[in-house]
Amino acid sequence: MFLGRLLGWVLVGMAVLMASGDAVMALGPGDHMGIVTGDVWMLLAGRALQPGALSPPLSVMLMAWPAWVVLAPLGVGLVWAFRPRRRRHRSRHFA
Repeated sequence: MFLGRLLGWVLVGMAVLMASGDAVMALGPGDHMGIVTGDVWMLLAGRALQPGALSPPLSVMLMAWPAWVVLAPLGVGLVWAFRPRRRRHRSRHFA
């Protein structure tokens, strides 16, 4: 439970950092080259995802999206899935 929540908060934090980096680059002079998911994938996996017969078009499309758009929902989903829940005692429902 704790590790899932921790990983979710790390992903949310990374998404916030990437979104703020994209905002700073967008406000600066020159061309705006944002951080795309394919770049993050290449840094983590060591190789780029090659489009081919085995990779569906959805994965190729996701690699072109900004990285924070992909990481934020994953992080929020993990935080929500591993949230602390109150234990309900069975005897309270019958009283």
